Amino acid sequence: MSGDDIDWQNVDDELAVLRWRTQRLRALGYDLARAVVLACSAVDVHELERLIVRGCPLGTAVRIVA
Repeated sequence: MSGDDIDWQNVDDELAVLRWRTQRLRALGYDLARAVVLACSAVDVHELERLIVRGCPLGTAVRIVA
């Protein structure tokens, strides 16, 4: 695959989404390693946030959402 075959805008967009998800997860209290793993998964960050702000522990929130 050459550089001409890559949709660089799509790559930039996907990286921006991963960056945002990681930052949100860090702000919710996850350490960097866990935030990165969760950011790369299909977990619903907004649902995690709803649970966590209501007092749900971080690990429990992930188990509920996953």
